[in-house]
Parts: sequence; C-alpha cells; structure tokens
Amino acid sequence: MALIAGFSAVVLYFIASWMSGRALWANRPQQRVSVIALGALALPLQLLSLHEQIHGPAGLDLSLFHMMSLVSWMMATLTVLFSIYRPVISLSALAFPLAGVSTLASLLIPLTYHPVEHLSHAGEAHVILSILAYSLFFVAAGLAMLLFILNRRLKLKQPLPTLRLLPPLQTLETLLFETLVAGWVLLTPAIVLGLFVVHNLRAEHLVHKTVFSVAAWLLFATLIAGRYRLGWRGPRAVRMTLIGFALLVVGFYGSKAVLELVLHVN
Repeated sequence: MALIAGFSAVVLYFIASWMSGRALWANRPQQRVSVIALGALALPLQLLSLHEQIHGPAGLDLSLFHMMSLVSWMMATLTVLFSIYRPVISLSALAFPLAGVSTLASLLIPLTYHPVEHLSHAGEAHVILSILAYSLFFVAAGLAMLLFILNRRLKLKQPLPTLRLLPPLQTLETLLFETLVAGWVLLTPAIVLGLFVVHNLRAEHLVHKTVFSVAAWLLFATLIAGRYRLGWRGPRAVRMTLIGFALLVVGFYGSKAVLELVLHVN
C-alpha cells in the first residue's frame, strides 16, 4: 500500500510541478487552481505512504530520506495553505518537485537504520516541533529567493513576464517574516526539549546538529528583532534568512547524511 500511495503522490507532484513551471513561463495565472488542486490530492497519499514507512513493528524509522520526505510533505502542505490567501504559485514550483523527489527517494533508496523503539512524550514533541519548524524555514528560504529575484529584476529594470504571478514586493516580504516568526516560535521549544531528552550529545552524535541549530536560532532571533525594532528588510533580510536556512540544513541533513550514508551510524 505504501508503494502504491507513494508512487501515486510522486506522479501527482511531478504533474503539478510541470504545470506550475508552464504557468510561470507562459504567464498563465488561471492554472494556479489546477496546480494547487493536484498538490492537495498528493498530500494524503504521501502521508499514507510515510506513515507505513516510518511506523514499523520495531519502532519509528527516522532515517534520512524518510525525514526529508516528511519535511517536504510539510512544505507542500504549507504551500497549499498559503495559496488560499496569498497567490504565490512560484512556491509550488519549488515545494512540489522537492516533495516528489523526496518521496521517490524514500521509496527507492533503502538505508540501514535502527528504529527508535521507546520515545518519550517530550521526544515526540521535539521531533514534531522540529519538523514543523524546519518546514517553515524551508518555505521562508523559498520566499527569500523569490524576493532576491524580484528585487534584482526591479533594480536592473529587466522585468520578467513570470513576475506578474508574484504578489507585490511588500506582501511577499510580509509573508516572509510571518513565516520566519512562526518557524522561530516552533524552533525555540524544539531546541529546549531536545536538550532535555538527549542524555549525551557526543555519544548520540548530536553535537554538530545542536551547535548549528542554536546558531540558526540566534540568527533568526536577531533578524526578527531587527525587523521590528530597526526596520530591517530587503537584501539584509534575504541574506540572513538564507544563511540561517543553510545552518539548519548543514546541522540536520548534513550531519545525518554523513552518519547514515558515509559512516553507517544512526
């Protein structure tokens, strides 16, 4: 069942990605509803596939590709929800291909992983909050890239037809900071709970993840404070968002990839 649901989700995501790319390239905003509808249909299928892959008789399988697929599912979900009140079809061109590729990887690339057998309530809350926070920062990074492209094109006075499908610059920037604040609010208890549930950072190979996560937390806190106290925006906001996002990616996926793919440790 996991395979059928997973591959069905992959097909829907790739069709939605193709339609999203075509809508952006040909400036067809009327296709936004079809793109989002296909993505919305893929969401429960990907979730069903993930549930069967992660929840096994031996415990929770939180291996690299399963976690990537889970975060991509959250990204796709947020993209669908954002589209209800913000016409940001460009986000679907980023989120849906990632969701399709991540789902495909989780189905086709097996990893040696020892499932988590006993996870406390605090541990479960840490995992859930971390996934939600990382997903929001993924979306924030996508919005930051759109802001960078829009700012650059406006300064160079080289407008693209696809820019018409983006919301106004101020709306895009507001959405970026709304996403950053939500992600930071979720990341804060995730880090605190993580420190409580981990008994030995070095023994559990979590030193790098913790250091990079705290560094990203501090950077995002500085950016949010700068926004509301000093009016930071534009290139500074884009730059700090992408640096903070890179810190999270290196801390979480980088260390996890090295441990599981290179050192075969989990």
